[in-house]
Amino acid sequence: MDYKKIVEAVFHDDPTLPSTLIYDYGITRVYKINTSEPLIVRIVKDDTASYQFQATLLDAVAGQDNLTARILYWETRSIGNQAYGIQVQTYIPGKPIEHYPNGKQSRAIIKTIYELQQRLCAASSKVATNSVQNIHNIIKERYSLVPDCPIKESAARLLEQKRYLKLMSQPEQCVIHGDLWYKNIHLEQTENQIKVRLIDFEPLISGPNILQPAILFSSYFLLSALLFESDRLYLFNMDELFSYWPESLNKDDILLMMLVFPVALSLLKEIRFSKSPDADPEIRQLTMDPLEKSIQIIRKISGLKVFGC
Repeated sequence: MDYKKIVEAVFHDDPTLPSTLIYDYGITRVYKINTSEPLIVRIVKDDTASYQFQATLLDAVAGQDNLTARILYWETRSIGNQAYGIQVQTYIPGKPIEHYPNGKQSRAIIKTIYELQQRLCAASSKVATNSVQNIHNIIKERYSLVPDCPIKESAARLLEQKRYLKLMSQPEQCVIHGDLWYKNIHLEQTENQIKVRLIDFEPLISGPNILQPAILFSSYFLLSALLFESDRLYLFNMDELFSYWPESLNKDDILLMMLVFPVALSLLKEIRFSKSPDADPEIRQLTMDPLEKSIQIIRKISGLKVFGC
């Protein structure tokens, strides 16, 4: 298949290769190519030098069950003064659920992320991981760029924790899917089966194995509860979720590592808002509130033990 032709068809709105814009958020646009076997074209305003690494990694992770998409073609190009990274990917069926998952869905999602973790760890030993940033270094770098605010305080307290530093310094590090919020987890449901598949492996980060379930619990389950069921947060049952993970988890360590996702993402958002003084205050509040509440809830559940209090 001529993937270059498909990319050009998207840029020039070629009716012979019809496409549908299915996602448009700031720096990223995603198109579905309506061929006999649908494809995805992902366009990002950035010159991405890690596409070879991503393609190799995702091919290993996809497996025979197509757990995630495969990158079939990639290129970078400049249009005007703007650099673009472009990927052609296989199409992942299913769709995200826009509600807090029920028990059956939760089990299927957690089982799938466990399988993802196993495949990412196996692939990490076979591919060069120098294209992937360590999440601890990301937090340290962002922390210094953020003006004084509650998020910066939370980040500082996290970075001071001896247990956090010990977990982050473990010699065995692997590639982690760093953005498991609800839009990136697709469910394909029948009467008797739930198939879970994953999209959008950016950002990929590196960290200890425990970080993958922690990101799942904070960025998917807790954030979904805040987005969809904020008046029924009792649905977010940590002990029940932990019991679905196939291996035993240290609750205190998981709660500590659950802070990584909302703290890191909040630092990034604060940097962007600080660089845009004219940003809509309502948009800022809608963006930051769920993340700040996530941090508060995790601290409350943990009894503040993660902060040594």
